Amino acid sequence: MIINKIKRIGTTALNDLLRNVWLNIATMSIIVVALFTVTVMMAVDTIGNFALSSLQEKIDITIQFKDDANESKILEFRKDLEELQEVKSVEYISKEQALINFKESHKDNEYINQSLEELGENPLFAVLNVRAASLGQYKFIDEYIKGNENYDDIIEKINFKENEKAINNFSVILKTVKDSIFGLAVLFIIMSILVAFNTIRLAMYTHRVEIEIMRLVGASNWFIKMPFVVEGAILGVLGCVITVIFVFPIVIYISPKMTQFLPGLDLYAHFLSNIFSFTILLLAMGVGLGVISSLIAIRRYLKV
Repeated sequence: MIINKIKRIGTTALNDLLRNVWLNIATMSIIVVALFTVTVMMAVDTIGNFALSSLQEKIDITIQFKDDANESKILEFRKDLEELQEVKSVEYISKEQALINFKESHKDNEYINQSLEELGENPLFAVLNVRAASLGQYKFIDEYIKGNENYDDIIEKINFKENEKAINNFSVILKTVKDSIFGLAVLFIIMSILVAFNTIRLAMYTHRVEIEIMRLVGASNWFIKMPFVVEGAILGVLGCVITVIFVFPIVIYISPKMTQFLPGLDLYAHFLSNIFSFTILLLAMGVGLGVISSLIAIRRYLKV
């Protein structure tokens, strides 16, 4: 008996899908747009986080020391900074090493080499390059350095303001983009629910006489509802499949371009490594959209 009911529910749902092809295509299209927007949001989040990580690797706080700064005191300062949990690493570059590095990077520039020879002395400073464990901790480290009076007499300059501005600007832009895409995702999800809701209601209206007869002969509301719920679930599954098929070639196309923009980011490999969880998430969302909209429409129509 249960198997027969399940077959009947499935058959009714498939017949309804075929009977209202264009309406169901419209509903499925909106679901696809909603799922695709969610996919874009996840991609932007992945790219943004990678870009932030890359930015973090390139940004540091550079502390320049005076010419007469005692090296032992500089190394003592370095040890103090390394003990902070907010600090990831501290690199010390002496005046001599700074000059060697400078000459190596400008070895093909004869003008600079001649200028150094004519100068006759080392014009560079000993420095500490401080990297934070995360971008949000640079401000704390900067304040700690400026508030540490033990080393004021050896510090010449602290370079961080320009880096801080770059961090803040990028973070604001990334947050704005994420918020905008999240808003679009919510909008399309609401639209998909409304379109599916109206489609199911129209489908129920075309079956109003059949539904009334079923109620008169004692059919339960559950038995009347299930074909429409299954119909919504099928639309969600189809929407998920189409979205994944649509996203796959797009990822293949843009992945090399993103790698050129952000070396080290392989969007295609990331997509493949997360294809299972990605598909499950879209499937759950697609089926959820279809089922929820169906339940809302059925509940309102049957006054249950």
